[in-house]
Amino acid sequence: MSISRAHSVQSILPRLFALALTCLFALAAFAAEPVRNLAVEKPALAERRIALVIGNAAYPGAGALKNPANDARDIAAKLRRLGFEVIVRTDVRQKEMLRALTEFGDKVQAGSEALFFYAGHGMQVRGRNYLIPIDAEIRNESSVSSEAVDVDQLLDKLAPARLSLVILDACRNNPFERRFRGGGQGLAQINAPTGTLIAYATAPGKVAADGDGRNGLYTSELLAAMDVPGIKIEDVFKRVRGNVVRKSGEAQTPWESSSLTGDFYFNAGGTQIAQLTPQLAGARTAAQIEDELWDAIKNSEKVGVFEEYIRQYANGRYLAQAHVKLAGLRDATRPATPATTPAAGQMIKDCTECPDMVVLPPGSFQMGGNSYKDWGKPAHAVTISRAFALGKTEVTQGQWMAIMGSNPSGFKDYGDDFPVEKISWHEAKEFLRKLSARTGKAYRLPSEAEWEYACRAGGNHEYCGSQSIEAVAWYTNNAGGAAHAVAGKQPNAFGLYDMSGNALEWVEDCWNDSYNGAPADGSAWKSGDCSNRVLRGGSWNDGQEFVRSAARTIYPSTSRVFGISGLRVARELSERKESELAQPAATKQETRTTEPAPPSSQSPDITGIWHWSVRSFLVPDRTNTVNADGTCLLNTGTTCVWTYEDGEKRKIAFRFSDTWTHTMTLAEDGRAMKGTDNWGTAVTATKAGAK
Repeated sequence: MSISRAHSVQSILPRLFALALTCLFALAAFAAEPVRNLAVEKPALAERRIALVIGNAAYPGAGALKNPANDARDIAAKLRRLGFEVIVRTDVRQKEMLRALTEFGDKVQAGSEALFFYAGHGMQVRGRNYLIPIDAEIRNESSVSSEAVDVDQLLDKLAPARLSLVILDACRNNPFERRFRGGGQGLAQINAPTGTLIAYATAPGKVAADGDGRNGLYTSELLAAMDVPGIKIEDVFKRVRGNVVRKSGEAQTPWESSSLTGDFYFNAGGTQIAQLTPQLAGARTAAQIEDELWDAIKNSEKVGVFEEYIRQYANGRYLAQAHVKLAGLRDATRPATPATTPAAGQMIKDCTECPDMVVLPPGSFQMGGNSYKDWGKPAHAVTISRAFALGKTEVTQGQWMAIMGSNPSGFKDYGDDFPVEKISWHEAKEFLRKLSARTGKAYRLPSEAEWEYACRAGGNHEYCGSQSIEAVAWYTNNAGGAAHAVAGKQPNAFGLYDMSGNALEWVEDCWNDSYNGAPADGSAWKSGDCSNRVLRGGSWNDGQEFVRSAARTIYPSTSRVFGISGLRVARELSERKESELAQPAATKQETRTTEPAPPSSQSPDITGIWHWSVRSFLVPDRTNTVNADGTCLLNTGTTCVWTYEDGEKRKIAFRFSDTWTHTMTLAEDGRAMKGTDNWGTAVTATKAGAK
C-alpha cells in the first residue's frame, strides 16, 4: 500500500561519545575475568520467553461468550510488556488453532520459558480435555476428537521448554456438555509433566462464569497479579485464588497442578545484588552477561544497586536507564513536600483505561541536524527545565474506545492493543480533553522538542533507542503491510516503546520549514503555518529514512491518514501548569495561524446538526454536526473545520479532512446555507428541524 505525503528527513548529530567501541572492549575484558559470586533472589532469566494466547468467544447461538476475546488480547498485551514473544489468536476455527499450535511448537526451544493461555469453551470426555474451536460441530462422543483440539497435543509442543505454564480459563458452562455419555462438567484433572504448571479457572469438574465486565473474573484477577513485582508463580496463583474465591462468594475456586522444579517470576521485581558479577553456567558473551545482569536488577528499589552498576559499567548499554532509575530512587527518598512531584522513571496511570506513562527528568540535548534538509536545520540546543510524563506506548485502540466510545482506526479488527490511528490533530486534542475531564489531570500533546528529547533518551542513536532499526521499529521492511500491537519491539533508555515506526504521532507544534527561531525551552512552537501540524516517529508504511530520531512529517491538522496518524499523550506534573493546560485548546491564540477560531459574539450561531447535500449522484447526502469550537464532523466519520470568511456577508468556509472545501452563505434566518465545492458543484445545507 502506497501512501503519498510530504516527508522531511533530519540528520543524526555526530556521535558525542564512542560508546560502542569503548563498551565492546570494557565488556570483553570483564567477560574474560573469572566468574565471581552474584547473590540474587531469582535465577538467571531464560534466554527466551514465548507464549501462545487464544480466546474463542464467537460460538454460534447459545454458545456465544462475552469475555474470551478480550481476555486473550489483554493477556497478550500484558505478556508482551513482561518480555514474552506472543502469538495471539481470537475466534479461531479448528485448522487455525492447530496451525497456531504448530507455529508455537516451532518456537519453543530447549531452555525457553513457554506459556499457553486459553479462554473459551472446553470439555472433558472420558478423562481427556478438549478445547473447542468456534466451528466445532459436536453431536456425539465420537465427533469430539475430530472437531476439537486435544490438550495433550499442546503438552507435546511444550516438551523442549525449561519451564511451561498452561492456563485454562475454559471451564465455562457450555452447550456441548452432557449431550452424550462420558461428557462431564468442566475439565478433567491433568497430572502436570515435569517442569510444568497447569492452572484452571476453577476446580476440576466445576464450571466458572463468563463474567459481566470486560474480562472474566479469573482472568481479571490474573492480569492484576501478574504485575506484582518479585513474587513467584505459585504466589501469583495464590493471590488469584484468594480474590476469585472472595469475589465469587466461594462459588469458584481456581486450581493448579504443578511439577515445577525451578522458580518463575512474571515480574522479577525486588531483586537485590551483593556484587555485579553474574554467576552463570557455561560461556556467555559480554553482551549476554550485561543483558542478564540488567534483567536481574532493573526492578530493584535499592540505590546502591544502580550506583554499583554505573561504577562497573561506565560505558554500559543500560547506562541511561540506570541514571534515570537512580534519579527516581533518590527523589523518592527525599522528604515529602506538600506538592509531591512524581520521581523520574516513575510509572503513572491515572485510571484503569488511561495510558501508562513514564516520568521523564529535565535535561538538555541537541535537536535536529545540520546534514539534513532545511526542515531540520539548524541543529540547536534545547533545555527541558522541568520533568513531565509521556505515554509509555502510543495510545491504543482499546484506550481510545474507552474514552471516545468509537474506533476510527483503519486496522480496527486487529486488536485493542494496536495503536489507534486514522485520527486528525483535532480529534487527538478532543481525546485529550475528555481524558483530562475524566481524570482531573491536564493531558496534552507533547511539543516537538519534548518528543525528540524523549526519543533520544540521553543518547544520540540513529533511531529512537538503538542504532539497529530492527530492534526498535516496525517499518516498511518488516511490518508486513500493517501496524503491530504496541510494545512489540525493544524500548529506548527511558522505557518508551515504538518511538520509531508503527504509527506517526501528532505533536502540538505548528509547521515551520526550519528550526530558525524555534523555542529553546522545549515549549511548543505556536507560530508558523498552524493549518499544518507536525508528526514524528514515522510509521509501519515508511522507509528507514523516515523513522530516524530527527525525521519530521507534515500533514494538515484535519487529515485522518489510514493506518498511520496516531498519538502519544503527555502530562505536566505541577499543579500550576496543569490548571493552565486544563483550558480548552480553542481559547489559546496563536500567531500567523490559519487554524479556525470560534465565531465572535456578533457572528450568527450555526452550531447543531445540518443535512448536507452535494448536487452530484456520486456523493450521497450526509449529516454534518457543527460545533462551537470551529470543528465539525460528518456522519461518515470525515472531520472538518469551519470559519467565517466574511462575517458581514455571512460567508463560511468548511474545510474537510478529505481535502474538499465547501464555501457556503448562510441565509438570514440562520436555518439554511447554499454554496459550492472546489469544482463549482452546488451544495445546500438545512439545519435539522428547519421547515
